Amino acid sequence: MKSLLKKPWFLGTLIFGLTILVFFMNLWIMSLSLASPYEEDTIFKLASNFRNGGFIEIFSFVLMIVFYTSIAPVLFTGFSLLRKNGWGILSGVIYFLGYAITLIVYQTLYRSMTIFQMVLVIISIIFVLAIFVFFVLRNKIILQNKGLQKDEIELKLSATKIPLVVLIIDIISMLVFFTTFIIPIYSLTEGGNTYFASAMNVIFGGDTSIQLIVYFLVNFGLFLALFLYFTHCLSFYFFDKERFILKSNTYINVNFIATILFFLLGLTIQMYYTLLGSVAQTFAYIPMLLMIVVIFILAIIKGKYNAFIELVYVDSKIKYAKIEPLAYVVLMTATSVLMLLLHIVKISIIFDNFTYSVDLTGFEILRDYTNLDPGYRIVAYILVVMLIAVGISLIVTITSYLSKYRQFSSIVKFATGINMFFIFIIAISGYYFQIAQTINQQVIFEIFAFYGINLPSGLDYDYQIGTDAMYALIAATTILSVMYIRKAFDQEPLSELAVNQNPLEANQENVTSSSTLEEDTYQNFDPCPAFSVLDSNMDEYKADLERRKTFKAVEPSLNDLVLFVVDYARNSRLHLSYTPEDIATFVAGLGATKLSILQGMSGTGKTSLPKIFSEAVFANCDIIEVESSWKDKNELLGYYNEFSMKYTPKKFTLALYKAALNQEILTFILLDEMNLSRIEYYFSDFLSLMENEENQRELKLINIKLNRKEDNQEIDYLALENGNTLKVPPNVWFIGTANRDESTFVISDKVYDRAHTMNFTKRAPKVRNYTHPLSQKYYDYQSIDKLFKTAKQNGNFDAENSELIKQVEVLLAPFNISFGNRILKQIEDFVNIYKACFPNEDVESEAIEKILLSKVVAKLEVKTIDDKEKLEMEFEKLNLGQCVAFIKRLDNE
Repeated sequence: MKSLLKKPWFLGTLIFGLTILVFFMNLWIMSLSLASPYEEDTIFKLASNFRNGGFIEIFSFVLMIVFYTSIAPVLFTGFSLLRKNGWGILSGVIYFLGYAITLIVYQTLYRSMTIFQMVLVIISIIFVLAIFVFFVLRNKIILQNKGLQKDEIELKLSATKIPLVVLIIDIISMLVFFTTFIIPIYSLTEGGNTYFASAMNVIFGGDTSIQLIVYFLVNFGLFLALFLYFTHCLSFYFFDKERFILKSNTYINVNFIATILFFLLGLTIQMYYTLLGSVAQTFAYIPMLLMIVVIFILAIIKGKYNAFIELVYVDSKIKYAKIEPLAYVVLMTATSVLMLLLHIVKISIIFDNFTYSVDLTGFEILRDYTNLDPGYRIVAYILVVMLIAVGISLIVTITSYLSKYRQFSSIVKFATGINMFFIFIIAISGYYFQIAQTINQQVIFEIFAFYGINLPSGLDYDYQIGTDAMYALIAATTILSVMYIRKAFDQEPLSELAVNQNPLEANQENVTSSSTLEEDTYQNFDPCPAFSVLDSNMDEYKADLERRKTFKAVEPSLNDLVLFVVDYARNSRLHLSYTPEDIATFVAGLGATKLSILQGMSGTGKTSLPKIFSEAVFANCDIIEVESSWKDKNELLGYYNEFSMKYTPKKFTLALYKAALNQEILTFILLDEMNLSRIEYYFSDFLSLMENEENQRELKLINIKLNRKEDNQEIDYLALENGNTLKVPPNVWFIGTANRDESTFVISDKVYDRAHTMNFTKRAPKVRNYTHPLSQKYYDYQSIDKLFKTAKQNGNFDAENSELIKQVEVLLAPFNISFGNRILKQIEDFVNIYKACFPNEDVESEAIEKILLSKVVAKLEVKTIDDKEKLEMEFEKLNLGQCVAFIKRLDNE
């Protein structure tokens, strides 16, 4: 059972099974007869009678809707299991837990459920909690199986309180939206009675108004959508906190927009009833105001988060905008709002020496618009829209500043444009009344009458209409001019946060940047510090090379090399046991191809072989740990960050770069457990490079040119061509180790055909006759390459005309196993080099069998062999004992 609990598929089955079980338990609860005095009813039956208007019937109706809606979380759970993510499971957990709590509230209010029903509710809660436990366990196992490791930013972010604070803000924003069910969207007073239109009246007030029921259902649907997205965000909280914060930002913004729509709906309804002559009022602004507070808090936290991200990604300094543009936006918004105090319409009537005046401020137009002419109602509508627009733009501007949004200058432009537009429209509307004063004569008399000034009829009046709104336009234009003069629309990174300052504890004090610092930022820039470090080590590399040359092997040969490595390994601190045949096979493989694969069970010396070989001959060996999550070449090469404009090379790229700077030194790049991921996913480009000539094996890292800038001079990286291309130097060999178990992928023929394969099928014997450690001998790349070329040129083995190879090819033809010129050349090179390792022995047949077994005969492993004994006999006739032993080990299936 313990082993099953470590299988994601088994835990997924348990999760889905428990989810289905909880669903049907809820169905059972809804279908059981209730307690006294509702013995004849079920919750479903009470729900069908909700038009009676009773509280319990309406609550039952809501429960029924929520129950049927719970089909969605069940489907989401199944979908999440198929997609191997967690948001659907988490949404199901929260939904069913909330449903169980609702049933408990139902029982608390009406005492209508039986003891057995409550027992089922408690059991369902236990099952839901079990689902959550299995969900957490399953995700941890999936991450372990994938071999995922948290990168630097995830580890550092997990150590802060930022994700927890964002989670709390998420919950608060959900509660704020829930207030839209409680707070009346409007109130209506008629005949001394006040009616409050609250969504909760549908459940607890017995309100069966079709308009309110529709509003409740729409609002409830929106609440469910937000709730599901919240669970989606929450699923990232446990495993990817950076993504959780980004998702939460979207979630809270959508919540804010929803409360704005709630306010606009309430305002529209109030204006509608007011125009009909009723006394109406809206409270829909309360959730919006609460969400504004939430948005401000989020902006502060987001500012800390952005500072944190900058410190992780950027090595120099964090820069953000000055507060001056924000101050201008505040002044511009204040100008717009203060227009409510200005006399937008000034009406004066003159008769002889008498003057009667009515001055309408923005407040008065908003207050009395129902009794004014339609033209004034349009002005009132524009004022309302203006207040909403400039208010939201101010909120967005402040939050952008607090969150250190990179496009802050664009937000400033947008907010300024909104304010200027409405100030201009209001000012023009004031002049409209002045221009149209003739056609508005009757309207003017009605306005005077409304404000208690009764003018005698039949007299000839002279009247004038003016506006003070132009003063606001002049003030706004002045502010705009100052903004242009001060370049407030330009994003100038003038404030800095020191790199050694903790982003969570810093006081965020603004430090004015001097022009010297700004110039330094642009004059000195290094898009790839890792390459610069390697370039700066050239003097050390040269000194190290001179030191190695003092240990250079005299008159080297392949036979001396093989015997020396065998002795060196045996007498090393690890006392490794390799036979001369093992080392010769490895060396011959290096001469035949640039890619070697060492495969077999753990603990047989696969990784140790290239490590001890490189140590013995003073070569370099860089180990790259392959991860199961690797999907493309970027996992090997690295990434370019457009935000910081920096390229971050991976360990593999750094090893290639270092080898390019040290082309005299033999270099092994060891891909440890290379088949943890599909090799074709991340290594396909290198497999293609193997087909090119040595001087044409080049790798384009990115599409843009990289070079560092020092004192306005561009300096190229030493090992890069055209600033973005890295040539694979000839002194590099790629070596991969591969395990063969259920946690790894099968290596394809495409890879095998381009590689030399060594199989480690048994444990090496323990070394007993060792002595003191031997001194290293330096074999430079030129010496090794010369030995390989000499062995190939002087070798007399011709693979194309070898009778043994021809006979093996005939034996394997029925199994559709053949080989082309590439493999034939590798066989020939391998045999000639292997023979050169043993110049005084006849090892040709042994070498042919070794390479045939690894390159060709091994392909029988995935073939169906009808008559295995006959095939064994045929190989025995050819004296290929290792091939016979391999065929005997094959599974008959």
